[in-house]
Amino acid sequence: MKNIDKFFGTTTIGKKGQVVIPMETRKKMLWKEGDKLLVFGLTNGTVVITKLDKIKEITSHLEKKLDSVNKYIKKNII
Repeated sequence: MKNIDKFFGTTTIGKKGQVVIPMETRKKMLWKEGDKLLVFGLTNGTVVITKLDKIKEITSHLEKKLDSVNKYIKKNII
């Protein structure tokens, strides 16, 4: 997926607390029915939504880097 920095429009919270993500957003983000999304609330009132598999990719990458850092520490400091 290429870099997407775009304003997709607005949405409204329904009676049941549900929010519809605009179709253009879902298409650009490659989100489909049944996808698991994580919702983060920031202290300034901002909400961030991302697909669960993207978080898995990020954490996997960080875990690999953390192993390298730990090995370096053991070799050079301890």
